[in-house]
Amino acid sequence: MVTNHGIHEWQITAGLPDTGGQNVYVNELSAAFAKLGFRVTTANRGGYPHPADGSDRTGVRTRGDAERIVYLEDSSDDFVRKEDMFSRVEELAYDLARRVREDKSPPLAIISHYWDGARVADLARTELGLEEVPHVWIPHSLGRLKKRNTDPSSWDQLRIPERIEIETQLLDRLDAVVHTSRAMKESLRDEYGYEGSIFVPPGVDTDRFDPDKVRNDHRGVELLRELLGRDAGQITAAPIITEISRTAPTKRKDVLIRAFARARERFPTALLAVSIDSTEEKLHAELTGLIEELSLTDSVAVLGSVWEYVPSLYGLSAIYCTPSIMEGFGMSIQEAAACRVAAVACDRVPFAAEYLLGEQPKTETLDDGSTITTGEGAIVVPPDAVGATAEALVRLLEDDGLRNRMAERAYRMTVPAFTWRNAAKQLLTKAGVSVPGGGES
Repeated sequence: MVTNHGIHEWQITAGLPDTGGQNVYVNELSAAFAKLGFRVTTANRGGYPHPADGSDRTGVRTRGDAERIVYLEDSSDDFVRKEDMFSRVEELAYDLARRVREDKSPPLAIISHYWDGARVADLARTELGLEEVPHVWIPHSLGRLKKRNTDPSSWDQLRIPERIEIETQLLDRLDAVVHTSRAMKESLRDEYGYEGSIFVPPGVDTDRFDPDKVRNDHRGVELLRELLGRDAGQITAAPIITEISRTAPTKRKDVLIRAFARARERFPTALLAVSIDSTEEKLHAELTGLIEELSLTDSVAVLGSVWEYVPSLYGLSAIYCTPSIMEGFGMSIQEAAACRVAAVACDRVPFAAEYLLGEQPKTETLDDGSTITTGEGAIVVPPDAVGATAEALVRLLEDDGLRNRMAERAYRMTVPAFTWRNAAKQLLTKAGVSVPGGGES
């Protein structure tokens, strides 16, 4: 597996730059392959200090006997954001080829993630003369989708034209491509001319995200008590809205904060738990400044790295809310749904729009001209619609019956339909790799 996305490690440090759902996807898929009897190597760009604790990101990290992370190195010892990975891919491919030669055991399959991982894997495969080894690409997002969903003034900074060019070139060289949403499938077909992509959605770890377990895990109470300076009784009695994702402009955390401020006018005891990582200094300053400007410091818990607390936080939550405008799938909202939490989401979050709405959602237009769509397991609103987001939060906060019904439906629509074991089997079967036991389970 080849992924250069952010800081990849066995326990993901949530909120770090370029670090989030894709990293979780890779780890969970790796674990599923290992449980099927395969040995899995995940290659990730290293060679620079961990931004949170300064530890050395070189060499190899193992998990059990079947999984390892190999940190590739190039001539830079600094973190490189995903948009600027163009200048690094050739060196990383050379280092990957070197590591494979040292192993003296060619892989059964190569699975790459994001555009840069695919480029590294393709160059290394050619260097090694392993064209007969199937290469499967999981884009997680696409340049053309991002181009549609972002302001034209940001296209050069995001390197979107270069990315689209490389993605287009790669499609002729791959053995299979995976899509994780309907929007991605349609973009591959209509904008890239690629037919036949495979649907392999993220799964959910039902041991970690179990509704009964999470409600008996009180670590989240202690975390929020420490961050907000409130006693445990105040926290457990309050309706809590949660959002956990990496800190990036596309996550639109400012929309969430503004919407929460409006909803709190109706529900003054409500609390918001939102991840805002301090390593993204500019955005962290803007968002924490907005919290102060709106006089919300006593009701908004700013979360840093909280991986071990996430299930407990979902167990405390009345609503999971994500205004994100750019998601390959929406793994955090999926995990919250697996914990029986109702959701409010932007209509560009595929898991909410394509699954949680169900078959007969109802859409209405609000006084400000925005829309609000109520489905079986979620309420969905347009991008950057502060008023509609606030209205959706209010509706769920004021109607316990609606919120509880929606939470139950979200759970039933998520579990057991989405499992990592099925995802791993589907992917390997399509790649032509024999799976022990065969079939799905």
